[in-house]
Amino acid sequence: MGGLCADSYVPNVLTQINRRFMGDALTEMIALQKEFKVFSPQHTLRSAFALLGIAPVEERDRNGFMIYFDRLKKTAAELDGTPTATSGHDQIMLSIQQNLESNNPKPVFFTNHASGRTKGTVRISYEQVLSFSSESFLTISFPMISAEAYKMKAGSRGVVDALIGDQGKELLVENA
Repeated sequence: MGGLCADSYVPNVLTQINRRFMGDALTEMIALQKEFKVFSPQHTLRSAFALLGIAPVEERDRNGFMIYFDRLKKTAAELDGTPTATSGHDQIMLSIQQNLESNNPKPVFFTNHASGRTKGTVRISYEQVLSFSSESFLTISFPMISAEAYKMKAGSRGVVDALIGDQGKELLVENA
């Protein structure tokens, strides 16, 4: 997540999110959406995922994870390959809201893709993501860069203050 969260947490957090939007958990999410409007303009991704208890275990990584969600407010979004007028953050919230409130809600699959730019583009589509199933998923792909790439981009601006752990692959980003 570009140094905001330890690389080792990304697959774990994506799994946490995916498990909340498939099978019986999807039924629960539909009920939560109906009663509390968790995914709506009056909430943020940060608050929605915090409410659902989805985040890395370590505090600094949890904070970085939440900062990442806030930064999606400044990213672009594509819906089925077509740019949208909304930010990545808002398009994720809108797409999940529309899906959960639809007559035929689809399971949601969260993934990530490499972004050559710091801000990147959130990609949203409907597609078959499981090779063993013909079911279509609402697919949300987060743009990400490696900690090393972030260091190269941000370090030149003096943003990165320290390297921590795992042979320097994790970055503690101050003043982000």
